[in-house]
Amino acid sequence: MIRRPALIAAITLAACADLTESEGGVGSLTVFVPSPAEIEVDQTVQLQAVARSGSGDSLDVPVVWLGLDSTLAVDSTSGLITGRVTGSGRLVARAADFYSEIVTFTVLARVDTVIQVGADTQTVAAADSLSTELTVRLEGGSPAAPVSGRRIVYDIVAPVFADTAARTVEFQSGGLQARPSSTTTGSPQPAPVLRRIAGRTAPDSAVVVVNVYRPAGGGAVPGSGQQFIVRFATP
Repeated sequence: MIRRPALIAAITLAACADLTESEGGVGSLTVFVPSPAEIEVDQTVQLQAVARSGSGDSLDVPVVWLGLDSTLAVDSTSGLITGRVTGSGRLVARAADFYSEIVTFTVLARVDTVIQVGADTQTVAAADSLSTELTVRLEGGSPAAPVSGRRIVYDIVAPVFADTAARTVEFQSGGLQARPSSTTTGSPQPAPVLRRIAGRTAPDSAVVVVNVYRPAGGGAVPGSGQQFIVRFATP
């Protein structure tokens, strides 16, 4: 299973044009948010903010967090936020009498499991160049239902190619990775397929690993790491 840490963006929010420093000496407020700024329903994300003086020195002043929409639950003291319902959620931070600009999160439907659809092993006939679709379905909620609009990461992990010139198999869309989004069925449509590259000897088999990640570095969804094995018959 491949884990991908979330990128963190620092949003530095300066004082209003008519103020050089606010009460308490705050001249800027830097809010650190995930990039992209996304969170799942029921997921919690810890936000951080640093207040600085006009000269750039960090200040030991309390930061208060304020939620502006019902899509997010915001702990005013700790900066811990929780996705409540899907949609757009806004919040601001305050240090002394200094308010940040509005920070906006997208609240995504929660994915609880990745389900492999169809056989996990198949053989591409000697006369063919393409595999059948490598399909998974994302489900979440209670009762469980398909989840749309979530990125699914497909990686060809074997064989390992030294460079592009050595590549003998790839996704039909090109490359060794495909990142389709789920549709209303919970599956990508169409799902990725593998192809043997014309004029090159295909490997005996290729292994594709599928992962779905929670936003903001929340880790892989249960069911991630499942594999498809595609065997290639000799032409």
